Amino acid sequence: MRRAFWAVFVGLATASACVWSQNTIYLLGEVHDNPAVHSERMGLIENLVSKNFRPVIAMEQFDRENQALLNQAMSSCKTSDCVVQKVGGRGWEWHFYKPVIDIAIKHGLTLIAANLSSKDAMSIATHGFGSALSAETLHEFNLDKPLDKDLFQKQKLAIDEGHCHALPPSAFKGMVNAQVARDVWMAKTIRENAANGLILLAGNGHVRKDIGVYRWLSSNERGRTEVIAYTEDHGDTLKEPEASLYDRTFRLRPFERDDPCKAFQGKSKRQA
Repeated sequence: MRRAFWAVFVGLATASACVWSQNTIYLLGEVHDNPAVHSERMGLIENLVSKNFRPVIAMEQFDRENQALLNQAMSSCKTSDCVVQKVGGRGWEWHFYKPVIDIAIKHGLTLIAANLSSKDAMSIATHGFGSALSAETLHEFNLDKPLDKDLFQKQKLAIDEGHCHALPPSAFKGMVNAQVARDVWMAKTIRENAANGLILLAGNGHVRKDIGVYRWLSSNERGRTEVIAYTEDHGDTLKEPEASLYDRTFRLRPFERDDPCKAFQGKSKRQA
């Protein structure tokens, strides 16, 4: 059964009819554990590459301090198994990402480690942006000033929903800062590597146009960016506010998984 069978497309064009140019920036979201999502997204990447699009591919799955190691692996490895063995970290289901790495090897595409490490994110959550981002980066993205209140509230809401409303109030400031820092670093990665086109692979929360990576891009960068979400179809009608978060949305068959909120049951919001 082909992957497109389950796809519910919301937007103005199909993947095969996508308007693009050689310097287009694609922000491609994902539900991390859904095989249909990864398959559908890979179909778009294959389609673009078949049209001689040769982008840099930036991946949330690789941490920035491993860029040199990733470069070495991409220059010496002939398979994605080899790359993952050398550079792949814990916490990711790498079989979903191996097809992307394989297509990069086949066509000589550059892979960029686009994420902050958990260590750096924790440092930012505890000590602020300056603990893991340079003064130059802080100034470039206005992080040397207080965060916009609307941005903070929307990020807080997203984090609260993602953690099943189980977090204590004291947790939000640090977690918002860490999420913003990840988005900013991905935007910086795009700015430095997207002259000839780029594809960012990240969670749907990171590619949201209102609070994610897109928010931190310049107007010129936004003008050549397309934001595509790959979400799960639960049978409800796509709400207009959600539709405004992405340029296009593919809604795929939900993946059967345990209730993620079970992990939070029994935990008090008073716990730090």
